[in-house]
Amino acid sequence: MTTRHDPGLHAVARVRGVRERASLLALQRALATLHEREDRLAVLREQLHGAAAREVEILDAGGTPAALLTLRMTLGHLAETTRQTRAELTGAEELADAARHRWEHDRSQLAAVEQLLDRRTAERRHEARRTEDRQTDETAAQGWQRRTQGEHR
Repeated sequence: MTTRHDPGLHAVARVRGVRERASLLALQRALATLHEREDRLAVLREQLHGAAAREVEILDAGGTPAALLTLRMTLGHLAETTRQTRAELTGAEELADAARHRWEHDRSQLAAVEQLLDRRTAERRHEARRTEDRQTDETAAQGWQRRTQGEHR
């Protein structure tokens, strides 16, 4: 990428490129956090189901009231931790959505500048071709003129 033409626009493209990369990294971190929360919630749900199954086993086996009380306290703690993790998951989802929207916005801004740069480059190429064609036509016309004038003499 040469900055000989449109140096200001190239500077804007560099800044927007940096911004797009930074927002992409923020999105990746937000998605990693979201996946961690989802994994944590899955583990807690498995623990809750396992504890509930143990409660049935304790009741069927005629377990002691102390064992049942301990298990119920564990279930209560797991339920509270699960609620907190769900709230954290909701926050992580909102953060990931915001990060995704920011990255998409930054990406579209960068694409707009790059498209403008590409269009200007294509216009310069087209103008250079037209200039070259004019020069070629002029050279050919001069040669034709010399040939035809030489024949008449």
